[in-house]
Amino acid sequence: MSQFTAEALLLLVTALWGGTFVIIKTALGEIPPLTFTFYRFLLAAILALLIWPRAARGWNRAFAGRGAILGALFGTGFLLQAGGLATTTATTSAFITSSAVVFVPFVFRIVERTKIRPLHIVSVCFVILGLYFFTQPGVEGPSAGDLLTLGSAMVWAIYITYIDVWTREISDRPHLLNGLVLIQFIVTAVLSGLAALVLESNAFVTTVSFRVAMGLVYCTVFASVFATWIQTRFQRFTHPVRASIIFTAEPIFAALVAWMTIGEEMKSIQGVGAAIMILAIVVPDIIVAYRNRR
Repeated sequence: MSQFTAEALLLLVTALWGGTFVIIKTALGEIPPLTFTFYRFLLAAILALLIWPRAARGWNRAFAGRGAILGALFGTGFLLQAGGLATTTATTSAFITSSAVVFVPFVFRIVERTKIRPLHIVSVCFVILGLYFFTQPGVEGPSAGDLLTLGSAMVWAIYITYIDVWTREISDRPHLLNGLVLIQFIVTAVLSGLAALVLESNAFVTTVSFRVAMGLVYCTVFASVFATWIQTRFQRFTHPVRASIIFTAEPIFAALVAWMTIGEEMKSIQGVGAAIMILAIVVPDIIVAYRNRR
């Protein structure tokens, strides 16, 4: 698979993730955030096992350990994000989540002990600039939800790096790649279930409204099973820093969904920020393509 195709698929994943912020924020009015996360990934694990029955075979201790670590990172990121959404807006949550791009190059350098490419540094700088205009800092101080979401962004940076490193060795064994997806869902369901028991007085509500049900269907099928499968299977065809830069388009998709569904409007300065972020994603590919032709 070409790098361009892989990055196009990752952009599709980003669009699917962007749609979850409004959906989850709306659902949280009727169901606690950790309970929603538990149901989401319990259903995702069941669906993944039905789709890929071979995914539960061929595990050894090292593979299961790596899957558990990825699952712990994956789950912690979602729990922090879900908790943050309870006290911050969907758009703000999406933008702060995108700050993971700032941390990925440094995590990757520590893990792989390699130098950071100049093109990646330039892209990250422009993404930060775009996020600056988009979030309009200084208007209000950070809320508890903002800080939880920032914590999730740091966790995502570690996750993005390790999923790239650990999927290379099993790239020719699709059932093991699917197994990693399954383990991540199981660990996340367990973590969120335990967290809900401890932190939510009305955990595991049994009455599910149509709005919550539709939110679970979207988040389970499209934003979890399909999106995580694509990321686990195809992110290795690009650099993890490039992947993190592509994922910064998530708030743009989130803002578009919010505008189309609940009427949130984007200010002109936010439009400038969105344009800068898009250029930070697209221009490096154009430069690489030009160099390859020479």
